[in-house]
Amino acid sequence: MEFDPLGAGMSLVSGHGLAGVFALALAERIVPIIPSYGLLLALGIMAADGAFSLPAAVTAATLGSVTGCAAVFCGVRRLGEARSTRLVMRCGRSCGLSAERIDRGIEAVRRRQTILAFALQLVPTVRLFAPAFAALVGARPRGVLAASALGIAVWNAMFIAIGFGAARWGEPTNMTTLTLAALGALLAVEGGLFWTLRKIRTGRGRPDASSAPC
Repeated sequence: MEFDPLGAGMSLVSGHGLAGVFALALAERIVPIIPSYGLLLALGIMAADGAFSLPAAVTAATLGSVTGCAAVFCGVRRLGEARSTRLVMRCGRSCGLSAERIDRGIEAVRRRQTILAFALQLVPTVRLFAPAFAALVGARPRGVLAASALGIAVWNAMFIAIGFGAARWGEPTNMTTLTLAALGALLAVEGGLFWTLRKIRTGRGRPDASSAPC
């Protein structure tokens, strides 16, 4: 018997249909137990197996994520600046974000609220704290949540579609193995892009040898 803990867990979700997808996406935004891309890849695999259609999976997951995003935004606003700042710092450190990175995120959102509300939804880990950053700087709820919803829709659709494609065109295997394989490939691509961008920035920062004094 194959060991497939993710498949067993997701079978419980499929038993509740799209309501289960909505609830899981909502919970992931508030209590991030597993990386969102792992969850979304699994949802794509479930859609490929016929648990629900691909558009329905994207819609339900996006609605759940947006609801969770709005809940975080409203909750932080209600706490007040001092208590909410302490909470964001504590949660951020527990998820691997340094205090400096959190401060930079807050300041960036302060300067460009709507654009960053969208863009930060495409950055792993930081995306979970982006609505809290927006609430801390007193951002306009309507614009920030609309931009966040668009970013969430792009993120969710991308990873659910990748999981769907991996299940349809990959070798038959259990859900845990397939999700880990797809996740490993994605992380390798992210690492390669990060390395390339770092090289480009380092190259730009170096003085031109031809212009150096003799």
